[in-house]
Amino acid sequence: MKKLIFIVSVIFLAHTAQSQIFSWGIKGGVNSSKISFDDFSVDGVPSVAVDPADLSQPDFLIDVAGTTVINPKYVTVTMPNVAFTPSSYELGYHFGAFARIKVLALYIQPELIFSQTNANIDVTGEDAFGEFKSSVSTVTYTNFDIPVMVGIKLGPARLCAGPVATFKLSTEADAATQEIIDMTNDFTAVTKTATFGAQVGVGVDILKKVTVDLRYEFGLSQLGDDIQVAGETFATDQRQNQFIASIGWMF
Repeated sequence: MKKLIFIVSVIFLAHTAQSQIFSWGIKGGVNSSKISFDDFSVDGVPSVAVDPADLSQPDFLIDVAGTTVINPKYVTVTMPNVAFTPSSYELGYHFGAFARIKVLALYIQPELIFSQTNANIDVTGEDAFGEFKSSVSTVTYTNFDIPVMVGIKLGPARLCAGPVATFKLSTEADAATQEIIDMTNDFTAVTKTATFGAQVGVGVDILKKVTVDLRYEFGLSQLGDDIQVAGETFATDQRQNQFIASIGWMF
């Protein structure tokens, strides 16, 4: 009987010690991201095009003040002068799993995170007729992130920092006009598959089960460097920075 009690006690203590050293969990939350890059502009040659299929339209030619002109609705005008400017932070989301190895007050926490980040780019300029136009293009990145955080526990509170590797699964652009979409697709076409950054943050563990984190991530490597838009090449330093808020459950 004493041997049985001893064996059970050893197993219990070993399990308790292991649970204090190693734990794992799941997490999810929201992120607010923004692309930072050097502003640049495209000074192109005005381009006006007409689809030959529209020549047969009954209202293709109209009378304006006694002069026969082409109906503007059948004319495609390319914006020759366009400026790209980074815009405000936009919300996205993330979810994944993490493991935590704790030794005394120090811990290391690798994570596997699926995330979607959004960023707005303001596109402004004037068309071939001198008319000023403005549009906002939203770029959506679907990522697989691998942060490795190293931190210290101060009671239930935590401080942490560490590198993060981000692998781009897809990059999509959306805008008010197809022309801006095409230009933004040129902008995002040079996005690198893998980028690297760093995260710093604070957190708190509640009842040893619920974990809450607030972090800031800044890019250490460029999303892209040379950008080709409207046949012209621009050197610009694209980086994505974001605030990350998450809540998780530890097992």
